[in-house]
Amino acid sequence: MRKALPAAIAAATTATLLAFPQPALADTPAADRIAVLEGGNLFVKEGALDASWEFQESGVTAYQLDSDRVGVLKSDGSLLVKEGDLAPGWYTVNADSVTDFQLRDGRIAFTEGEDLYVVDADGIDSTPVHQADNVAGFAIEGDRVAVLTTDGDLLVKEGDLGPGWVTVSAANVTAFDLEDDRIAYTEGTDLYAQEGDLDAPSVLQDSDVVKFQLSGDRVGALTSAGDLLVKGGDLEPGWEQISANGVTDFKLDGDRIAYTEGDDLWAQEGDLDAASLLQEEGVSAFDIDGDRVAVVKGGELLAKEGDLEPGWLTIDEDSATGVSLLAATHAPPSGQLVTFEDLKAIYGNIGAEAVVREGLPSLNQAMVAGQIDNPRRMAAFLATLRNESGFRYNAGEAGQTGTYRGRGFIQLTSNANYTSAGNYLGVNLVGNPDLAASLTYSAPIAQWYWTVARSYTNAAADALDMGRVDAAIGYAPNAREDVERCNDFKAALRYFNGGELPVGAIDCVR
Repeated sequence: MRKALPAAIAAATTATLLAFPQPALADTPAADRIAVLEGGNLFVKEGALDASWEFQESGVTAYQLDSDRVGVLKSDGSLLVKEGDLAPGWYTVNADSVTDFQLRDGRIAFTEGEDLYVVDADGIDSTPVHQADNVAGFAIEGDRVAVLTTDGDLLVKEGDLGPGWVTVSAANVTAFDLEDDRIAYTEGTDLYAQEGDLDAPSVLQDSDVVKFQLSGDRVGALTSAGDLLVKGGDLEPGWEQISANGVTDFKLDGDRIAYTEGDDLWAQEGDLDAASLLQEEGVSAFDIDGDRVAVVKGGELLAKEGDLEPGWLTIDEDSATGVSLLAATHAPPSGQLVTFEDLKAIYGNIGAEAVVREGLPSLNQAMVAGQIDNPRRMAAFLATLRNESGFRYNAGEAGQTGTYRGRGFIQLTSNANYTSAGNYLGVNLVGNPDLAASLTYSAPIAQWYWTVARSYTNAAADALDMGRVDAAIGYAPNAREDVERCNDFKAALRYFNGGELPVGAIDCVR
C-alpha cells in the first residue's frame, strides 16, 4: 500500500507502469518500475507490484521512464533527468522554458517553445544541440530525429546531430510515427508509410484513417468508421480486419493487439486472425507491453501478466487516469544466452514451439563456442536464423529435393559446404546429408558457417553491418528479404541492448 500523504496531495492524476529493459546478459534480472503522479508529486516503486513507493520529485507536470532513467518536467519549465537507482541524483538538463520532452535510446529531446534541442547519447550532462525551429511535434528513435513543422512538413535525419534533414513529406502532414527504419504519417486522413533509407518512396496504406501505429513489421490503422485494420510483413496491401464493432482506441505490441469497443477492452495474441478475448469492462485507459496488460477502471489501476486470462492485481486505488507499460527483459537462466521466451518477446509468435525448444540447448552451446555472445552478434545471428529456418534445427529447404538442399538452423547447401562442414566436425555429411538437420549437428554447423566458413561475420555484427552479414550468408539478392532481416536485427538488438538501439549507424545494405 502507498504510504499516507497529506490530503492536499492525495488525488492521483496519472500513473505509469514501466518494466525497464536491461541486457539479457545481465547478472540479475531487470527490476520492474511503476510511477504514479499525485497532485504534482511523483512516486516510483521498483521490483514487485506490492513494493513500497519512493518519493521522487514535487511540482511535476509530466514524466517519463526509459531504461534506467527517470525524466520529469516541472511546473517552472525545468527538465530534470536521473539514471540508475531511485535514490536522489537529478541532473538539470534545462533550467526553464521546456515545453515538452522525450527520452529514447540514450538520447534526450526537448522543446523550448517551438525550438527543438537534443542531448546525444554520450551522457545526460552532454550539451544540448539545437535541431530545428518552428516545431509542432518531434520524435527520436535510434539515431533518427523527426520533426513536424508548423507548416505541416515532416523532416527526418539520421546519424549525428549535425545538419542533414530529409523532407519526407511537405503535403500538410498531420501526425507521424517512427519505428526502426519505418516512417508512417498522415496527410489529412490518408496514411502513408516508407521503410529503409530516408529517401525511399512512401506507399499509400489506407484512407479515412484517424489513428495509426507502427510496431515491428506490423501496421495498425483505425478508420473513422471504427474499423481496426492490421497487417504484418511488407507495406503492400494485405489488411486483416481485427474488429468492425466501433473500435475507439488500440495498441500493438509484439504479437498482441489490444483495443476498446466503447469502454470494453479486448485483446488477442498470435496470428492476426486469432480470436479476441474480453479483458475488462468499464475501462477508461489501457496499455500492453510484453506479457503485461494494464487498465484504469473507475480510478483504480489494475495490471496482470502472463496470458490473457483473468488475473488482475490492483496497483493503485486513488483516482489514476492513465497508464503506460514498458516490458522488462529478464536475464536467461544460467548457461543460456537465448530462451524461447526471449524469442517470443522479440519476434512475437514462434511456430513449431516444441521443435524450437528442443533445439535451443544445442544452439546456446554453439553460440557460446562461437563467441556469439554479445548483443550485436546475438541479434545478427538470431535475425539470420529466423529467416533461414524459423529457429528449427530440423528445417529443410522448401520445394527442393536435391541431395545437398538447405538443411538445419542455417540451411547448409551445396556439396562443397557439406564436405567442408563434415571435415571440420569429423562426420561424413556428404554421405549422410540428413545429419545436417539433426539435433546433434544442426547447431554446430551453424557455428561453423558463422565463425569458420565466414570468419568475419562476428566482426560485421560488431560493426552493426547487417548488410555484410547478409552477404556472408549468401542468400539470393532480395530487397524485401534484406529489409525483413534488417528489421529482425534491430528488434533483437534493441531487446538485448537494454531496450535501446546502440549509438552508431546500422548498415543493412549488402
